[in-house]
Amino acid sequence: MHRFRVLLLAVLTLAAALPARAGDPVSEEYRYRWRLGNLLGRVAGLFLPSHGEGVLRVTPAGGGHLTSELLITSHESRAGEYWRYGSELDPETGLAVRAWSSYRWRGEEKEKRADIEGDGVVDMVSGIWSIRRDPPARPRQMEIWSDGKVYPVVVVPRGRETRTIGGREIVTRHFTVKGYDMPGKRRWKGSLELWLADDAAATPVEIRIARRLADLRLELQTLP
Repeated sequence: MHRFRVLLLAVLTLAAALPARAGDPVSEEYRYRWRLGNLLGRVAGLFLPSHGEGVLRVTPAGGGHLTSELLITSHESRAGEYWRYGSELDPETGLAVRAWSSYRWRGEEKEKRADIEGDGVVDMVSGIWSIRRDPPARPRQMEIWSDGKVYPVVVVPRGRETRTIGGREIVTRHFTVKGYDMPGKRRWKGSLELWLADDAAATPVEIRIARRLADLRLELQTLP
């Protein structure tokens, strides 16, 4: 019995020391500072919050899936402006199972939720997960769910660039997600840019989201 307990303790200790497999549920939280970009964004910033905080969270969901949400807020907001992008995703494929988005901006509020049908479809946050999980070496076509509609997009690798986080220079891989013309399909007018740290977690150190109203640039506050 003593030998069995010793063996069991050794097995449990070894299991705890092993790294999580790619498909295992994970929890992550990244905190960002954001500011508005482009001319329209700077003009809007004269009347509305022009900077604030962002949080990207990944948490386990049922059935081996993950829930990922990006919440963008500002302590300067008197009207409670925010953007929220979320999805339940399959960590093995990086594709969305269901997705939701909502915002309050310039007195307008909107919310969309949907189960995702079809292969190769991501939303904003599952797209970030998918690129982190399997960074493309060449342009990759996929589809993105955005505000209740699905659009064809292409992920374009832009090479390595240096970013400064917390006073440290970090080598990153730059990717752009943009729409393109396809017969019978709507063209996505937004865009997503990612700068992923060249580390095992592919930490998203910078995110830029272009919307019809403004561009948001999120910069990681500190490295994990």
